[in-house]
Formats: sequence, C-alpha cells, structure tokens
Amino acid sequence: MFALDVLLVGDAPSRPAIREALPDHLIDVATASGFDEAVSHLEGGEPNCVVSDYPLPDRDGIELLSAVRERESELPFVMHTAAGDERVAEAAIDGDVTAYVPRDPETDPEDVAGRVVELARQDHVAETLDADDPAAANLRLAEMTMDEAPVGITVADPSEPDEPLIYVNEAFERMTGYDKHEALGRNCRFLQGEGTDPESVAEVREAIEQNRPVSVELLNYRKDGDPFWNQLDLAPVRNDDGDVTHYLGFQADVTERKEIELRARRQAEQLRADYRTRERLLTRLDGLIRRVTGATVNSTSRTELEERVCKAVIETNDYGAAWIGTRQMTSDRIVADARAGCGTDETIRISPDGESTVNEAMRTGTVSMAETSSLPADSPHHRFAPPEGGVAAIPLRYREAEYGVLVVYAARSRTLDDHEIAVFEALGRVIGTGINALQNQRLLATDEYLELVFSGGSPGPILVELAAEAGCEITYKGAVSRTDGRFVLSALVSGADVETLRDAAEGMSEPPEVNLVAGYDDGCLVEVVPPSASLVRTVLDHNGAVRSLAASADSADVRIELPRTADPSAVVQTLLDQYDGLSLVSQQRRERDRNSRRELAETLRGELTDRQLETIQKAYLSEYFEWPRPVSGEDIADSMGITRSTFHQHLRAAQSKIIGELLEEFQPITRPN
Repeated sequence: MFALDVLLVGDAPSRPAIREALPDHLIDVATASGFDEAVSHLEGGEPNCVVSDYPLPDRDGIELLSAVRERESELPFVMHTAAGDERVAEAAIDGDVTAYVPRDPETDPEDVAGRVVELARQDHVAETLDADDPAAANLRLAEMTMDEAPVGITVADPSEPDEPLIYVNEAFERMTGYDKHEALGRNCRFLQGEGTDPESVAEVREAIEQNRPVSVELLNYRKDGDPFWNQLDLAPVRNDDGDVTHYLGFQADVTERKEIELRARRQAEQLRADYRTRERLLTRLDGLIRRVTGATVNSTSRTELEERVCKAVIETNDYGAAWIGTRQMTSDRIVADARAGCGTDETIRISPDGESTVNEAMRTGTVSMAETSSLPADSPHHRFAPPEGGVAAIPLRYREAEYGVLVVYAARSRTLDDHEIAVFEALGRVIGTGINALQNQRLLATDEYLELVFSGGSPGPILVELAAEAGCEITYKGAVSRTDGRFVLSALVSGADVETLRDAAEGMSEPPEVNLVAGYDDGCLVEVVPPSASLVRTVLDHNGAVRSLAASADSADVRIELPRTADPSAVVQTLLDQYDGLSLVSQQRRERDRNSRRELAETLRGELTDRQLETIQKAYLSEYFEWPRPVSGEDIADSMGITRSTFHQHLRAAQSKIIGELLEEFQPITRPN
C-alpha cells in the first residue's frame, strides 16, 4: 500500500500529539532518539521528510541538518523545537532548513502534521518526476495534470480588463477547435453564438461579480461553427489574504446527454399531448361503447340489433352515417341490411372486386380504414363521407363465425386514428357476440333448421385428410368436448387398422392424435384429437352441428345443421376458406319435432354430472351397447384414464337417470320409500 516515509528525531517531533495527527493510512512513521540513530536510518533508506528537535542527546538538530544537506540538498527538513531562539532559527535558515516551526502552547499539532504531509508529498512528486526541487516539481505536476486532464480547463485573470484567458489546456483546444494562441488573451464569450441562452450568460456574469462559484450549461460554438453543449463549472481562486486572483473554469462537452434530455423532454411533452388527446378520445368512445353495448344487449332480434347499433353509432357526433352488411351467397356482393344517416333508400352494395376497405376487413377479419381523399372517384363511400372525412370497416365476428361488417363514416379523417382500432375491434366482437346469442335463442325456439351438404375431398377436415392419407373409409360417429376446449372425434374406420392410421397421421402437416377404442376384422373404432381448431368447433361457433361426415380415399360427404334464422353465408364462406377441397352442393330447410325432446334433453343435462355425461357418450359412440360388443368396458375406461369399476359406476348412474326420466315421460313412477 502507498505510504510516505517520515523520520521523527528527538523529543518534540516524536510526542504523541504529533504522532496522532499524522494520518495512519498515508504516513509511515519512523523515530530516532538522536543524531547517530537518525544518520543510521538515513543510510538505510531516504525518507520523504525529516522532522527534528534542536537538542539531541549526542549532538543538535543544526548538525543533523548539515549532515542531511551533505547527502540530499532538496530533502524536506523541518526544525520543530521548544528549545530554540533567534540564534537557533538563524542557524537553521543558514543551513537551508525547509521549515522552522517553534513549539509553543499556541502551536497546533494538526498544523505541524499538515505541513509535514505536504512536504513529504512534494518530495514524492519530485521523485516521480526525477526533479531536484520538490516545490517546483509540485507546480510541474499541477501543470501536467491540467494539460492532460480529459476536460477543458481554463484560467482567467480578473485583474486585467475583460477577464482574459491566460491558460487553456489541450482538452479545451480539442473540444472547441481553437488553438491555444487563438484563445489566450480573449474573454471566453467568443464561444457564444446566436443560440446561447442570455439568461445563462447573465447568471455567469452575476457569479463573477459576486466572486462565487457557478455551474451552468451553455450552448457554445466550435471554431467551425458547429454548436455543442458546454457544462461550465467556474470557481474563484483566492490567495492567502482571501483576495480573488484568478478564475478556474472546467468545461465538458455534454452534447450527447443534453440531446437525450431534450429528446426526453420533447417526448414527455408529446406524451402529455397524447394523454390529453386520449382523454378526449376515451370520453367520446365511452359514449359510443355504452350506446352500442346497450343496443346489443336489449335487442330481441338480429334485425332490431343491427338497426339499433347503426343509430347508436351516429348518435356520436364524430360519425355521420353507418350501415351493417352481409355477403350474399349468390353474387358474393356485400349488401347493407341496416343503415342510419345514409340519407337514401338506394341499396348499398359492395362488389367483391371493387372497393377495397370493406372487402379487406371481411377478408382479414381486422379493422380497415381509409381517408375519403384516398378513395377512387367511383367509390360508393363518397355518398356518405365528406371530402375531409374517412371510412372504417369493422368485421363482426364471434370466434370463427362471421356475421358481416359494420361500416362507419367519420366527419373528419383525423378521428380515425390508431387509438380507435382497438375500440372498433372490441365493438365488432361485442356485436358479433350479441348476434351469436340471438341465434342461439332462435335455435332453441324453432323446430326448423337449415341443412348444408358439402362434398369433395382433400384438402378438407381432419377425418377427410386422414382417410385420403390412409386410403380407407372413415365415418364420423360424434364428438366429446375435453376440459382444454378441444374435441375428441369418434370415428369408425373400414379398410385400415390403427397402426396404418397412425402412420398416415404422422405423414400429415399437422398430425392428429389417434387412439384405438376397438379393433375389428376389417377396421377399427378410434378416437381422433385434432391438433388445432376442428370442423366441429368451427360449426359450433356458428351455432350449428355436424350431423354426418363420411370420407373415403378420394371423396367426402359432410352434412351440417344450422338454425333456421342463421345466415348460412358466414359458415359456408368460413368452411370454403378453411377447406379448399370442399364445395357446397345443397342447402335445404327442414323440420323436426322438438316439443318433448328439448325439455327432456334439458332435464337430463341438469341431472347428469359432467363425468356421467362423458361416460355415456363414450359408451354410445364406441357402440358399447351393441351385441356382440366390439369394445369392452375396460377399453373405454383406459381411454378415459379411469379404472374399470369407476367407468361402470358412472355408466350405471347415467343409465338410471336417463331411464328414469324416459319412464316419467310415459307414466309417473312411484318410488318406494
């Protein structure tokens, strides 16, 4: 560890007060009682400072000073004694003593220690610079330090008119581009320019007049005219009498930090402006959301819902017109079913190869917006949107089901900014959910339904793909919903065993999970778990059901049932987009007797637990009730991950409830107490 060596000789320098005042971490103290011991110590190594008393046991301090000067003329030597007088002081000065410090009651040991530390430090500096004079070496170190400092350093002389610079270091030259001879003799205001803040300059001037330090950031200019931000720290330098003799300035280029701060400030101001804009936006959109949600919840039919939604939109002052349209199956055009603010009874039609905003929203399922000025001259939107306005097309969806598009017209195009996209998307989902709920209600209330028949082949639903890949026949038996939302499809396979099916599945781009339920001579009964959204989920999202599916190696037949009031175009378009190998071959309206069946189904659903319902479905789809049984209870239990006894417990409980409800339909049963 770094330390300065100090030799204390005699009683006065070695007393405890002096020893304690010398900092332990910086000074390595050695002591000598007299002349001979001190000389011996000097011969063993040269200290950075010698402090000696005048009276010594064998000789005196003046003789020790003479011996030291014969060895080292510049070694700091301090005479500190209580036995001195004018004669001793004169002899010490004549002997070239570095400092003569008499010991008296008023002498502060801290002052003595401070002088010793400074002299030892100067000696160490002289050694590092290989200089003879410690004082001169100390000044040289200060100059070197200032010259090599990484920040700009300037010294100004306040005694001269206009406080000219009398020193600048190399870092100042590099930072400003001015050579030393171009800067010396001038006031540092030559760095100022048209962008320099007058208030900051006045602050510096006031500090100089009051002889106090100051720290400011100034926009200065380099010699080539480039601006830079200068962190100026200015401080007065005082002499022993306290008078200001110079001004010391430290200057650092903080342009990068300042630009970051300015960017941050501008961004903060922009964020505050955006926040105010969003507040106004949210206030406006809150009314729109409440009106549309109210219209959706309180409607009793889809027609009423669509009309009320359009009226709710134009009640917001920023929107002048709105309409809701659906795609026609025959012409593929989008036609308005409900409108508000359109000002005409003329039919609104969007052709499939015409205006892109509405078609883009229907195709992508995302909000599409455009300014009126960017629309083609023949665009039908010009009838409803002013020249400075805009149009937004919002798809109406519920999961995979599409229910058309809501088109709104804004009086000003800036109304349709990015902040509204999320709100529009939410509105589309709210309206789609409302339509879906109404469709479900109609499905429960009607005895009529629509039957859609598709035919074709691969690419198609997962069972069609599996049949084509395995070269076999597959018949859909039904589906059971799992807790993770996926469906387990039960299927009867002819012409392939389960290993063939699994090999075929592995060759598909998205392999399904295939599990054996029962094996036959020419086929098997399996459960297929699609890796992603299945035909069953897609149809269910449109309030429908898959009634049958039969697939062979090169053909397929799919029959789907929809509510009577449902818009078949939505599900047809979705399935045709998902499965290129299918085509719609027929659409028919059919009837069924649902009087007691619906009530019985609702009763049973309330009676059966989820596990009992899953067990009875599994057993039925696996043909467990056929004779001879193609599958055992143990096989079904294994596929469900339960024991055989648990399977039979659930099955018997479900059978008991179902049979009991069926018998109640014919004649009330009197149960024994």
